[in-house]
Amino acid sequence: MKPFLAGACWTFSESLAAVRQKDKWGYIDREGYFVIPPQFTDAEGFSEGLAVVEKNEKYGYIDKNGTFVIAPQFEYANSFTEGVAIVFVDGKHHIIDKQGHTLVTFTDNITDVEPFSDGLATIVIDWKYGYVNHEGKVVIPLQFDFAGPFVDGLAEVEIEGKCGLIDKSGNFVVPAQYDDADYFSEGVMPVHIDGQWRFVDGHGNTLAILGDKYDTVVCLVEGRASVLANHKHGAIDKSGNLVIDIRFDELGYFSEGLAYARIGNTHGFVNPSGEFELQRPVPKRTLLDRLLGRNWNLQW
Repeated sequence: MKPFLAGACWTFSESLAAVRQKDKWGYIDREGYFVIPPQFTDAEGFSEGLAVVEKNEKYGYIDKNGTFVIAPQFEYANSFTEGVAIVFVDGKHHIIDKQGHTLVTFTDNITDVEPFSDGLATIVIDWKYGYVNHEGKVVIPLQFDFAGPFVDGLAEVEIEGKCGLIDKSGNFVVPAQYDDADYFSEGVMPVHIDGQWRFVDGHGNTLAILGDKYDTVVCLVEGRASVLANHKHGAIDKSGNLVIDIRFDELGYFSEGLAYARIGNTHGFVNPSGEFELQRPVPKRTLLDRLLGRNWNLQW
């Protein structure tokens, strides 16, 4: 699973997907059956054998049996990556191990710390982004307006309204010259410049010109990049070829060969060809759903 997808719900990870039924979250298998019954007020996908869930207004970590391995005690928690996780409790961010032991406590007034990837984690202080290592030391100064995860030694960042790619020393390997961009992954970064989308490699070389027909192009995952055109979603491959027709009302990231998708009142998970492998009607939105503000599309 890609580091920027770790913890994603409505995405299969480690053969399970976190989905919501009414006001509770549980986990389904690839046949669509609940293997961990809906019982949590919030839930993320599995990563490294554990998943973040919320119960009684506190976050903790469960195993695939639904048993708490780290009891709910945090005000917020991120998924485990590289053997550690970021949690927030008592007004501070901490790095913990899989036994729940605190390894590092951040003392600065930190807004956010994202999961680790490639040995570094994005950190945010006063709306500026930088990177810390596993010891909690800032190794790339907080200077960016946005900073994505490192993948294969490169990360997409934004500074002064332009996007580019940096290496793990914090040096630009592709100048900040694009009007928009998404995460670098699978050797490719989608970028927007001169009114057109294109794919570039880690050196800024153009791999495919996608033109102006898409409103949005997101990062490549498992060989597929979701695109948006005229309020409908589809997917293209690394060469820019349309591999899933633009017909979906929603289309998520692929993980383990499946992606969440919705067309009208049908939703479920599609394969890389865009065919439903698992589908069911979208539950009808009740008066209680409306009163509670539930997203009626995301109900299993």
